[in-house]
Amino acid sequence: MTQFGISTAIMLMALGMMTQAQADVCHQDLMAKTQGDLDTLQGCGVYTGTLTIDGSGAEELELKGINDMMEGTLILNNNNALRTFTAPGLTKVHELRVINHTLLAQLNVPLLIQADTLMLSVLPALQTLDFPAQLSLADHVHIEDTHISPQITGFKPQQLKSFVLVSNNYLQQFDASSVKKIDGPLRVASNGIALDFQANQLTSIQTGEFRNVARLAMPQLQTVQGDLTFHDNEWSDLVLDGLERVEGTLALANNDALVSASFAHLNKVGGALAIGNNKQLMAIDGFPQLTEIDGTVDLAGHFDTYTMPVLSDVRGGMRLQTTSNKLQCADLERHMKKSDDLSIVKGQEFSCGSNMDETQLEPTLGQEEDTSSGGAGAAPNTDGPRGMPLTNHKGLARDANGSSKSPASDGQQEEEHIATGAAAALTSSSLWCAGMTVLAAALFGF
Repeated sequence: MTQFGISTAIMLMALGMMTQAQADVCHQDLMAKTQGDLDTLQGCGVYTGTLTIDGSGAEELELKGINDMMEGTLILNNNNALRTFTAPGLTKVHELRVINHTLLAQLNVPLLIQADTLMLSVLPALQTLDFPAQLSLADHVHIEDTHISPQITGFKPQQLKSFVLVSNNYLQQFDASSVKKIDGPLRVASNGIALDFQANQLTSIQTGEFRNVARLAMPQLQTVQGDLTFHDNEWSDLVLDGLERVEGTLALANNDALVSASFAHLNKVGGALAIGNNKQLMAIDGFPQLTEIDGTVDLAGHFDTYTMPVLSDVRGGMRLQTTSNKLQCADLERHMKKSDDLSIVKGQEFSCGSNMDETQLEPTLGQEEDTSSGGAGAAPNTDGPRGMPLTNHKGLARDANGSSKSPASDGQQEEEHIATGAAAALTSSSLWCAGMTVLAAALFGF
């Protein structure tokens, strides 16, 4: 009986130590290179550390057993042999970063529904990206330099803090119709030449930049808190008739196919209005309700007519340049520059030139600006919040601390983390104590 008691005590103590070790693993950072390294987390279920897979020589890796990384981070970086990565049970992750993989063709996250930060960058072999369970909660999303074609499926968040879609040269369509608000930058640039970008429920964004887009639908967009720019796009018609306010600069430049631009309900531009080098745009007449421009008006191109019927307050200067001989500059100047008290254009600078040679046209504000991403193989810009890229537009708002959670939720999650650790420690300690009790009873007879 004494031998049985001693054996039981030893087993309980061993079990306690194993439980403590497993609990520690589930809350510690791990640098992994092999499948064996990943398998040490198989019993966790919930993982709160930072798991980094860097420089692995494996062709296939699978993250088994983990379903919740809401307080954890998963980083895959520079695994040059990796072709397939699977996280079959993962439903939530605080940060998922997959960067610099030349051969990665399959990224499988079949149950993922939440990712505070999703960064996919320099993945030239990745041809498909699907979220079968529907990615419905996200903060920062950055997808850059992939081979994804023709579209990404299962992208269903309603609100974002930033969204960047850049240099995905084979991407033909992106459906962001579930998104209603973006609190930070929205940037869509240098993707497939036929890209159709749909954001049919989007009502508000912080800033917006669109380059090399073939079709754009944002019929519900009402407010832009900063700059809104359209450069080098392929569409013939730009219709944003729901837009009411742009608090920063509104710029349209180098859109060679643009025939008409309609902003039927826009009433205020808080920065400059710049329209330049849109070679087929023959009329500036898409602003029937625009009354106030707090910056300058800078228009250049081939337009025959300029009409802003209710514009009454331009707080900066005004410059118009056109190759057409139909624009009546004298009449326009008399209308815009009256006496000091009645002048629509409050700034000192006013110039209007018609019948100009194309070589004489000076670039409008932002016309020559190039913020396009680097080519394939370029390293992502990680200077922004949580590694997200910062826009280089002057005056655009930035998230000062880069946090994707409020301080209150940080505190709440910290308390939950402490509680989880305490529970794990209590369980293993209880087993240890039980073992010691049995051992003492066996040895000393009490």
